[in-house]
Amino acid sequence: MTNIDYRQKFDDDFREIFTKPLRENEEFGVELWSALANVDWEHESDPNPEENNCGHSFRSAGSLIASMLNRGNYMDWYCSGPDSVVSEFIGSAMAAKSWRYKSYHDPCLPRDFNAKAEEGR
Repeated sequence: MTNIDYRQKFDDDFREIFTKPLRENEEFGVELWSALANVDWEHESDPNPEENNCGHSFRSAGSLIASMLNRGNYMDWYCSGPDSVVSEFIGSAMAAKSWRYKSYHDPCLPRDFNAKAEEGR
C-alpha cells in the first residue's frame, strides 16, 4: 500500500486544474484565494481526513496563487476576496478529482460572492 501525501496531492491537483485559467485571467485569483482561505478540503480516499488537513491559511493561500503565476508573493493575494467561499466552478472541478470541502464559517452568512464571481466570467 502506498502512502499518499494528501496535502501535496491537494496542491498538485489544484495547480493542475486552475493554473491555466488563472494565467488567462488573473482576476480569477480572487476566486481561488476565497476557495483556499479557511476551507478544509478532503479527498474521498483519505482514511484520516482530520489528520491530513488540506486547508490553507490566508497567507499560504496567497503564496499558492503567487507560485501558480510564477511571480509575486502572498501579499499580492492576501484578503483579496471573502474567505471560505467556494464557487460552484471550483467546487465542481475539485469534486471531479474526488475533493470535497468544508468551510469554517457559519453557513447562514451571505454568500453573494459566488454569484458575482460567475457574472465576471
